[in-house]
Amino acid sequence: METPSNGDAVFDLAAISRRRFMQVLTAGGAAVLSWRSGLAGLVAQPGTGNPLASYPSRDWEKVYRDEYAYDSTFTWVCAPNDTHMCRLRGFVRNGVFIRSEQNYDHDTYGDLYGNHVTKAWNPRGCAKGYTFQRRVYGPYRLPGPVVRAGWKQWADDGFPSLSDKPDLRTRYKFDDRGGDTFVRVDWEQAARYVAMGLMAVARTYSGDEGKRRLLADGYDPLMLTHWAGAGTRTIKLGSNLPIHGLIGKFGIYRVATMMALVDHHVRGVEPHEALGARDWNEYTWRGDQAPGTPYATGLQASDMDFSDLRRSRLVVQIGKNLIENKMPESHWLNEVMERGGKLVAITPDYSAPATKCDYWISTRPGLGDLAVLLGVARLIIDNKWYDEGFVKKFTDLPLLVRTDTLRRLRPQDVIPGYRAK
Repeated sequence: METPSNGDAVFDLAAISRRRFMQVLTAGGAAVLSWRSGLAGLVAQPGTGNPLASYPSRDWEKVYRDEYAYDSTFTWVCAPNDTHMCRLRGFVRNGVFIRSEQNYDHDTYGDLYGNHVTKAWNPRGCAKGYTFQRRVYGPYRLPGPVVRAGWKQWADDGFPSLSDKPDLRTRYKFDDRGGDTFVRVDWEQAARYVAMGLMAVARTYSGDEGKRRLLADGYDPLMLTHWAGAGTRTIKLGSNLPIHGLIGKFGIYRVATMMALVDHHVRGVEPHEALGARDWNEYTWRGDQAPGTPYATGLQASDMDFSDLRRSRLVVQIGKNLIENKMPESHWLNEVMERGGKLVAITPDYSAPATKCDYWISTRPGLGDLAVLLGVARLIIDNKWYDEGFVKKFTDLPLLVRTDTLRRLRPQDVIPGYRAK
């Protein structure tokens, strides 16, 4: 052991024995015990109400204050990959979006009639929203538009028909998109390529030549029932989850309707004869939601008010994952458990919600869950386990469906001269 000029002891571990090392540790432990026993004799200084008020130095607190300091704030609607549309508050410092927090104002929301939601909807938001700034400034976020090199070359060559010359699919890497590269373009070029592509699709699949190409590509003749010779009818626009809400649910349909302008210029038809494109949403075609529901009922899954869960004694989850995918709404499910309600999960796999439920009903993937519901409905109807007045007033169960058109029976179908009041 050496003693430097400042008096501190310095150990040369390579030069001391194991016995000496243990002796040093024992002596150090005894010193610590002695120090702790000395603390027991300390007493508060009389007359000091708030020690922090007379603390000699509190500069260390500035580190934590600076961490949350900001120059300005703004509110924004978070929709990274869900449909909650939580309104959050973002904080900006030095022109950089640094963090997001809950805004706690959902109870102020209302409709045109002045109805407001309850404060129970607060808090809102989840980890996806709180870390959204990491996606904004992430290293993998594209700073501008890009176009696949093969597709761009196809466009620059005038969009030659891939149906007439299938070998072109390989030339332009339509069958090897993962092996293709991307080309940077500016926003004006990107918009021009999109417009050119829509016009090319409409021209290629319009009229008799378009029909021939569609059938050659393997389209079922039944799919051409409402095609009416318009190539725009083959354009399928998909509303995606990140742009749900007013943009995703209605904006995409408006874009599809606007394709009638393309049809007007491509086929030269009058405006009232022009046909637009179609929106293939995640329910009926992509299968991201519950495709079995519209297939069997003609309707998408019904919306419901999550606040009703607070008063529910039985909650059945089908096609809904409040634990992993609906995190802002998971507190409603937690409140059901706290109140002693029963939880049921109908899902093929033993999912995260199933682990929290009282009953897990495993079904076959596909229409298995809908088959369970139809079976339960049959039991309820056969045994008259329903409130007849409630069913007539609040559901569409009493409505009849015509066997010839598979549409709902309307009063004017059976009552001559019927007029709705």
